[in-house]
Amino acid sequence: MVQMSIVVPVYNAGKKLEKCILSLIAQDMKELEIILVNDGSTDKSLNICKKYAKQDGRIKIINKNNEGSIKTRRRGVIEASSKYVMFVDADDWVDHSICTKLYEQMVLEDADVVVCNTYKVFDNAAIIKKSNNSHFFDVKKVYNDHEVREKLAAAYFHGHPFPASLFAKLYKKELLLDSGKYLDSIIFLGEDLYYNIEVLLHSKKVVTIPESLYYYRAGGLTSKYMSYLFDDMVSGYIIQKEIINEYFHDDQHHYNGISIMLLNTFKTCLSNLYKNEAYKSTPIRQAVIGGYLDNPTIKEALKNKSVQTYFDASFLYAIENRDIQYLDQLGWRLYRAGRSKRYVMKVIEKLEIV
Repeated sequence: MVQMSIVVPVYNAGKKLEKCILSLIAQDMKELEIILVNDGSTDKSLNICKKYAKQDGRIKIINKNNEGSIKTRRRGVIEASSKYVMFVDADDWVDHSICTKLYEQMVLEDADVVVCNTYKVFDNAAIIKKSNNSHFFDVKKVYNDHEVREKLAAAYFHGHPFPASLFAKLYKKELLLDSGKYLDSIIFLGEDLYYNIEVLLHSKKVVTIPESLYYYRAGGLTSKYMSYLFDDMVSGYIIQKEIINEYFHDDQHHYNGISIMLLNTFKTCLSNLYKNEAYKSTPIRQAVIGGYLDNPTIKEALKNKSVQTYFDASFLYAIENRDIQYLDQLGWRLYRAGRSKRYVMKVIEKLEIV
């Protein structure tokens, strides 16, 4: 009998996929299935999947056209034969005991979701491991109905200190299938967050354990232009407003949080323009910024009183008075600062694994 289904969305993971699969094959728990969902990879990922499927009968391959991460994950959930599902990203790996420990807590506490701590690995530099220091993982904690909503789900309105990722969590399959109504509004940014917040709002009990059992490769600080960034930011803000209205009785504190997050992300949108050659021309770039300022969500967030004390006055003044030149220059400064950080990260990534 399969005790747990592990869903791995695969897209051009390359050699990193092997480390991931090997860590799943080596699990202490043997009664599991490993579902590798190939999302139209154009490299040799599918061949790697087939190689290990021949060696281990617990591995199931689903090969499909490219549809993106969320649809790929959901396909795996639908195909899962267990009532418990864990996601593992194809370029990450896990501790040999993760399945056993999450499953034991799921059964012991009759939980809907069990969450473990993680290690952050800077690509190849495995010597640099940083455990998640969030207070949610000080000790084992059991959150019941009201606490799940007020302490976990609500955290996502304030910079999501509770992990927003889908990995390092064991879910009841039925919860995953019954959630996801917000995802059609999101292209990429925040898809994990909005899936998770819906799952949490439907959960009666969530357990967190302090052990770091999942190793994820830090992405972040991307040097690529994100065409979807502004639209996803706006869609996310609208989704969060809807959730606050439905589940939190229009709590002003949470409106404060999402307004701050919106304008913080707006700064990223400004620097993001410098990553695209199409916006190399100052008039074109500034015309886009002008379009941003016309969006009603920006205007709405600006009216929030908490925003007035959180951000620099010159930034808020520039938005309110359409000082596009100032905002363009701010985007350039943020882009240059990010470029320096990316250079440091590239140096770190070249360190040898020990």
